[in-house]
Amino acid sequence: MIDRLSRRGLILSSGAVLLSACARRRALDPVVIGGATVLPTMTIMEAIAASTDHRLLTDALRASGLDEPLSQAGPFTLLAPTDNAFEKMRPKADAERVSAPGAFRKLVLRGHIVPAQVSGADIAIGIGAGERKTKVLPLNGTPIEFREEDGETRAYDLRGRRARLGPTDAIASNGLIHVLDEVLLPAEEKPDKKKQNAEPSEK
Repeated sequence: MIDRLSRRGLILSSGAVLLSACARRRALDPVVIGGATVLPTMTIMEAIAASTDHRLLTDALRASGLDEPLSQAGPFTLLAPTDNAFEKMRPKADAERVSAPGAFRKLVLRGHIVPAQVSGADIAIGIGAGERKTKVLPLNGTPIEFREEDGETRAYDLRGRRARLGPTDAIASNGLIHVLDEVLLPAEEKPDKKKQNAEPSEK
């Protein structure tokens, strides 16, 4: 379920600059994702399920129960990694954890769902106001940083992994979809020092 508090709106931040990310709908041509045209009458979940490039994401969202909120009113923004993004994911240990049912996979998926409608224009405004970078906060609470590099918009996770956005601004009835060519991961888990100190050392 989506925390009601998260629906108050999303803040894109960069330094001292704070920008509202409540995107306004614009007259855009329908965007094609994975061979399927995203229509404004479709929910985000219906649109991503129709894409031949997002079979793994679709199955993972359904298995994690996140298909339900993405079928509701929203608004949401889904950063949608392709099948190829999942298949080439490294390190292998994280790839295996993401492919398996469990809390880690759900944490990763929630890190690709923003509880607001954030358009490419919103991201560009944030980047322009904040020294060529801006941030959004997805459902898992791990910030995603957007930067403009070589004329393209890139998304970075806390590990420094970089994903290219495109196609972007696929308008659904309950938000937007931006396609990613990489899977964004949460910060690496730090060793539990208390547990390590409690363990007897080898002599």
